[in-house]
Amino acid sequence: MQSRGVWLIGALLVAGVTAGVAVPLAWRWWTASPRGYCPVCRRHEHKESLVKFQAEGERVTEVCCLSCALTYGRQTSKAVTILSVTDHDSGKPLDPDGVTFVVGSNVSPCTHDAEQLRMEGETVPVHWDRCMPSILAFASQEAAGGFQRRHGGALRGLEELKQQAAEKEALH
Repeated sequence: MQSRGVWLIGALLVAGVTAGVAVPLAWRWWTASPRGYCPVCRRHEHKESLVKFQAEGERVTEVCCLSCALTYGRQTSKAVTILSVTDHDSGKPLDPDGVTFVVGSNVSPCTHDAEQLRMEGETVPVHWDRCMPSILAFASQEAAGGFQRRHGGALRGLEELKQQAAEKEALH
């Protein structure tokens, strides 16, 4: 009788440990974005604006743009370290510290039209978009300046953008 109780307790313990490990893994798998989609906004990733970042206590994450990375940090209240950004011109990864960013140009790879279609068939203006303003990285200040002259926007450095995001200011 006693050995049956030991076996039952052992079986319950094994089942509990297995469930404790399996459930979080299954949840992460179930809620993960499909490959090629941003885990923050769930839109397609674009080769000319990819960003790799690491939030405090988390693994490295690839998102569609710097706006999503900074927004993630704001919304989770976690420190975000930007590991690499993608040069808009070449599509090559860059060290984010030496990069010049163009913020708020009329080029925005992540976004859609300024209107959304409601279920009733009416359009409504978009007042907030996680990927706005567009933040595009350039390897040199000259390249960023040339792009800015053609497409508008403001030139910014990474530290300035991180400071604005930390203070919950608009990134425009």
